[in-house]
Amino acid sequence: MSPCSARRATFLSVLLGLLMCGRTAQATSPRPHTPPVMRAILDDDAVALRALLAKGASINSTDEMIHPRVHSPLMVACEEGKEKAANVLLDAGADPLLIVPRHQRYWPPPGWSAVCFARFKGLKRIEKRLVDAGASARTACLLDADFLAAAVARKPPLVERLARQGRGAISPSVIQYAMGQALAHKDVALMRAVLVAGGPDPSREGAALLHRWLSDFDAVSPAMVDALLEGGVRPPLQPLAQAGLSAQVARALEMGASPRTQSGELNSSLQLAVRKGHAEVVRLLLKAGADPNGPGFGSPVLLLEAARRLREDKGDPTMMKLLLEAGARVDARLYNSSPLNLAADGCSAEVVSLLLGKMSREAIAEEPGTYLYAQALRSGDFCTEAKAVQVLQALVAGGVRVREQRGMHGDILVTRARESRAIKTELLKAGLQLPETP
Repeated sequence: MSPCSARRATFLSVLLGLLMCGRTAQATSPRPHTPPVMRAILDDDAVALRALLAKGASINSTDEMIHPRVHSPLMVACEEGKEKAANVLLDAGADPLLIVPRHQRYWPPPGWSAVCFARFKGLKRIEKRLVDAGASARTACLLDADFLAAAVARKPPLVERLARQGRGAISPSVIQYAMGQALAHKDVALMRAVLVAGGPDPSREGAALLHRWLSDFDAVSPAMVDALLEGGVRPPLQPLAQAGLSAQVARALEMGASPRTQSGELNSSLQLAVRKGHAEVVRLLLKAGADPNGPGFGSPVLLLEAARRLREDKGDPTMMKLLLEAGARVDARLYNSSPLNLAADGCSAEVVSLLLGKMSREAIAEEPGTYLYAQALRSGDFCTEAKAVQVLQALVAGGVRVREQRGMHGDILVTRARESRAIKTELLKAGLQLPETP
């Protein structure tokens, strides 16, 4: 598979295409805006390429509208493994010494020339022609190319040998591309071998790339993250927290990862862990200093996220306890949802009691009591009558009162009170007025 130029041909498969920003290795149907010279190269069509060059097509420019000087046609031909096209370009006098300029993307690697791409794709005859034409056979990118070819072929022993040989000299962009191969194939042995060469690009762009890989491609396995950590790479916390990898989260925090929301993040590590119900990760992040109330997009909603999980977690109060002990605000509101009504709906008497215990009398007096009692009585199959009664008892003990009885919620209370003596007892304590029966 050859790397980067989705702009010149169709996308690779979703996984490897996005990981490598890659170009198809075969001559698939080029996009309509692909320049004619590029079409001929991708098709390895020597006849069409000679005709275009004879008509005056540029021999050293791809004529692409986007980043036209990143590659030369000869580089592209070598990168794509198109030997016929490379021979045509060399016969026509293409400059073999042009190199990839520096830019912010990690592919193509800065400093590579056509001979590097030829080495990477195993075009031995073309590599010899390039050397005979003046390209250096000792250029540093040849080690890059050998290392990357071994990574693409998924040969960890060879990758490790080359990594030791070139440690500190292999381009960070090449290391990142090789890491992408390991992540795409979930190949832990390959990742360990790649990281012998050193870490990836430490810049903000490099960190963002690793974050996207781990977030987008389900590569977050404990073994893969351990390989990254052992190789000195500190993976972003968000995908680890979302996957519930508590041991790896702990190690990342020990290495200095920040548990707080970073600039530009819509979802913090804590939000993701709460949303997925990973209580141990939540505990670790809170202990490390994560803010139980944000800051973040839509803050404060963490307590609401935890309360919404009560149904799925069958009323388990662990997450809510962790957040409340860390100082989460009980007055969180979002679209008429509150922690208290979600706890009643989640059939958790313990959480209802915890929340009411942290609320002022004034706040409790403002709660829509009739609605809360109705929520507790229609909370689903997982909530038995005995558990529902416990929730009613917690509401009564906390000072929540039934007030307005007209409407749907009042009707629910009356109906359930007539069906169950235990429910009736608690609702009467809460202030329910039962209409006289004829």
